[in-house]
Amino acid sequence: MKIETCFLIVLAFVFTHTRELTQEPGHLKPFGFAKSTQTCDEVDNFPPPDVFFNEYVFKRKPLVMRNAAKLSPAFRTWTDDYFLQVEEPSNHLVSVETEKKEDRSQEVREMPFSEFVSSYNTSGIYMVNPVPPFIRQDIILPCCMQCPFIVEGKLVENIMWFSSGGTKSVVHTDSVENINCLYRGDKQFVMVDPDEYGDKVDIDHPEGSYSGVDVDSVDYTNYPGLADVEFYTINITAGDCLFIPYKWIHQVRSFGNNLAVNIWWNHFIPKDVSLESCNKDCDLQMTLRRVDFRGFDQVMESVDAIKDHVYALVSRLTDCDYNKFLNGLIGEDIKFLKDNNIPYDLLMRKMFQEMDLDEDGYIHEKELDKLEEQSWVRVQQIMEEFSSLIKDAESLDNGEFRFKDEL
Repeated sequence: MKIETCFLIVLAFVFTHTRELTQEPGHLKPFGFAKSTQTCDEVDNFPPPDVFFNEYVFKRKPLVMRNAAKLSPAFRTWTDDYFLQVEEPSNHLVSVETEKKEDRSQEVREMPFSEFVSSYNTSGIYMVNPVPPFIRQDIILPCCMQCPFIVEGKLVENIMWFSSGGTKSVVHTDSVENINCLYRGDKQFVMVDPDEYGDKVDIDHPEGSYSGVDVDSVDYTNYPGLADVEFYTINITAGDCLFIPYKWIHQVRSFGNNLAVNIWWNHFIPKDVSLESCNKDCDLQMTLRRVDFRGFDQVMESVDAIKDHVYALVSRLTDCDYNKFLNGLIGEDIKFLKDNNIPYDLLMRKMFQEMDLDEDGYIHEKELDKLEEQSWVRVQQIMEEFSSLIKDAESLDNGEFRFKDEL
């Protein structure tokens, strides 16, 4: 009788808890529908670089920059007629998504830029591709980031987002800093501060740094943490730019004929860097055509990226021993390693021991803080050796390996 009573009490608690979640504002509503209580700083045009970096980048605070994109010629010249008149190399192709509601498994097609421009209004396709080289002279590198320490090796990628409107991204994070400038239409960004509510947003696809939540109908019974989140809902219109800090959780919607360009740059910048070297006056000749982007591959293989990944892993694991470290880094893909006779245990233990300074069998953040640069370089070298073995196995068509959390 006592067991039955306890079971009924537990069942009643579970039922009540579930019923309460379904009654919370925002249940089965679009992502960010409820509790959009957070406000974002706004300025007119780009702020000076020292203000931008000290007050926003280093503090990881978002910033709306009204009218800033109007500085670029693209704001005035980028019409469909203009795009169809520019000379496009015969072998040039752009990547095009086939669904406006983002699905990371959807088909991605390639076609000439001119073909996309001629058909996007009637076919519902969506271009997500670096700005074509033959129109990069129309975009000025944002004035607030015209600094030698950015331009000389920290620029990662630029992406042009071009559609007839109605696009919806997944809820995701980026492992880079981001300025998104809008040249046509309107966009809505729903954002979450990871320091405040990161544990409430389930990024249940860590291999792609995104959540599987339905952005049109958030089910609190599947994603209960979202019922407690306070959101930033930020609306920008053509001519505005938005700074999205590193690792901030966000979801984006577009309205009306829509064209945006975002600039991604490496998060790993020493806070004691000299901001005096930045341009005092904006260089209007510093366009995307005149700067180099490194691409994600180089950034993700850097010592800085590996540091960030290890810190993130250790910070979320209580008493990070070797087994937890191994599972956090590799997860279920350990079967792939075993099937292909990759000596993962030897390499992973070697890496673990490099970071376990006090040799107590655990890695703590304080140990990582004390780790010298040469030790991080050795960790990077172990990762490179490990990655090389994995690529060799994949080349034999033995499947595909992916780190549990992308670097």
